[in-house]
Amino acid sequence: MKRVMSLIVVMLIMTASLAFGETRDPASGRVLSDYENAVLGVIDGSLYDGISKKLFPNARRDSYPSFNDLFQCVKQGKIDGFLLDIPNLAAVSRADRGLTWIPVPDCTVDIGIAFGKNEKGETLQREMNEFLEKIKADGRYDSMWAYWCEDTEPDKMPDLPDLTNNEKTLKIAVDLSRKPFVYLLNNEYAGFEIELLHHFCAFYGYQPVFESAQWTAGVAGLKTEKYDVVSCGIYMTEERKESVNFCDPYVIADVVMVIYDASLTNTDFWTSLKTSFEKTFIRESRWKLIAGGLGVTCLISVGAMIVGSAFGFLLYLLTRCKYRAVSMLSRAVIRVYRRIMAGTPTLVMLMLLFYVVFGKSGINGIWVAILGFALTFAAFVHGQLTLSVQNIDPGQREAAYALGYNRNQAFFMVILPQSLKTFLPAFTGEAVSLIKATSVVGYIAVNDLTKMGDIIRSNTYEAMFPLIAVAVIYFLITWGAAAALSYVQKKTDNLSRKNKNILKGVVR
Repeated sequence: MKRVMSLIVVMLIMTASLAFGETRDPASGRVLSDYENAVLGVIDGSLYDGISKKLFPNARRDSYPSFNDLFQCVKQGKIDGFLLDIPNLAAVSRADRGLTWIPVPDCTVDIGIAFGKNEKGETLQREMNEFLEKIKADGRYDSMWAYWCEDTEPDKMPDLPDLTNNEKTLKIAVDLSRKPFVYLLNNEYAGFEIELLHHFCAFYGYQPVFESAQWTAGVAGLKTEKYDVVSCGIYMTEERKESVNFCDPYVIADVVMVIYDASLTNTDFWTSLKTSFEKTFIRESRWKLIAGGLGVTCLISVGAMIVGSAFGFLLYLLTRCKYRAVSMLSRAVIRVYRRIMAGTPTLVMLMLLFYVVFGKSGINGIWVAILGFALTFAAFVHGQLTLSVQNIDPGQREAAYALGYNRNQAFFMVILPQSLKTFLPAFTGEAVSLIKATSVVGYIAVNDLTKMGDIIRSNTYEAMFPLIAVAVIYFLITWGAAAALSYVQKKTDNLSRKNKNILKGVVR
């Protein structure tokens, strides 16, 4: 009851502030008119982009990919402020009292949950509206909202109903960058919407399957029926309603101008550094997120290299088939395939595979990522192997035939080993590039190393240590891969081998 009353008092103070035309930050004394020519941050194509243009036509608007980036930039002074809803700001400011706000009069946003624009989506929309009406009537809504929006951050998820026996599956995409609606708490999905969806599933007999994804990717997944629900405190607009079904808004939130006042924080540099390290790695054992992301990155990288190398080598064997018709057809098809791989951005290809080709299959994003990178890597292996073999002196093949080798024996025992000398250095460089390229797999709901770093940043709003950790780990992975492949290259180079390891009768 105290939580509910305190929340009501805060909302009354804010409402009174807006009603009397007070648009001043209580701490710094700044007003909205101070930002008419300021540098404001906006999310690309977001609702606040349009509001900022309308309210501050003379201001410069810098675009950023996420709210996490906006919080970092306003703290660092790269932007003067940005627009945001009060619940999100209140949740973030619990960890950084330097974040403050200026009310924006007569400006609110509707927040809700999105469903697919199909028969199942319409059913879920109707059920969610009925459920929201029910929990608002019995008081559960007020209790849940107060729990997630109180002054101190909750230390755990409240008790949730057991859903293990429910048969109907509900595929839910969650964007973990939106406190207090959806985020990670103790390395588990948490937030108002997570609790709401658990109770909703218990009431209607669903088994929720949560998957981390950016909200834009989640909306794309609704259209291909990859997901049934998108949960991220999403803003409801008329334009978005044309693409997805929204439930009734569960909250109509006031919009404020977020600014940063360093005078409200009393920590020195070293204390701040220590706190940042503790929040990034120690608190809630977040180092486990980094470790888990590292494992996923290694799995995708190694898997793509193995599958891509095997497939690329198979393609090359098809082009040298002894049957002329098969060889010519293979060359024509592979030529088109390589041009498609070379001309298609990796991220676009991954999204096509995940949301279109395998949109309704339920296949895990990790396997889609391995397949996508393997296809690209195979195109490289085929092309580089072709060049390496062509660089071998034709006399080597003729000498092999003279020694009695047949066509395949000459290739595998004479030509291919010599071609490795020029093939492996290029292979090493491409392998390193592949490892670094895997950093984009977060767009297809894969929690790799980069994605886990972003999730930590979105929960702690600390940029330095998550980014440094990710950068250092990528360096170590690529350095280790390059060193291992260089060792293999050295072992296959006759000039670097000892005499005792060279077969008798073989001339260097």
